Amino acid sequence: MIQRKQTIYLLLVVILTVVCMFSQVATMVSDSGKAFADMYNLWLTDAEGQHSFRSAPLFACLMLSAILSLVTIFMYMKRKLQAMMCLVDMLLLVVWYILLAVMPQSIGGMMHLEWPAVLPAVGIILLFMARKGILADEKLVRSLDRIR
Repeated sequence: MIQRKQTIYLLLVVILTVVCMFSQVATMVSDSGKAFADMYNLWLTDAEGQHSFRSAPLFACLMLSAILSLVTIFMYMKRKLQAMMCLVDMLLLVVWYILLAVMPQSIGGMMHLEWPAVLPAVGIILLFMARKGILADEKLVRSLDRIR
């Protein structure tokens, strides 16, 4: 199980999503250019230190993605299902970016992204590479079955 390269990719996706889950994703800036809130995946922290849980859907997407990636690692005997789970996981990370883009309209102001906002994009790339490896394994197993 661990010797497969797609397992390493999936494990990296789990690590990246967990790091992004607990990191500051953006800084909310008013139209005048003054920062008024820090956005984490679970909450917004305003200048007074108050927490608002408006960004909790971002946290939910990343949590589901991390759990799904971890479960996908252990589905190595069912390669078709594993490839499908990679697609669903990619979709969850795309939904995370859509939610991140919509968030400033619901809060007001502009958003300046921090470096952890790139981690889900890296996760999408790793999931694509893992899916490609899973499908290659499936093709190899099918070709070996034909030889027998």
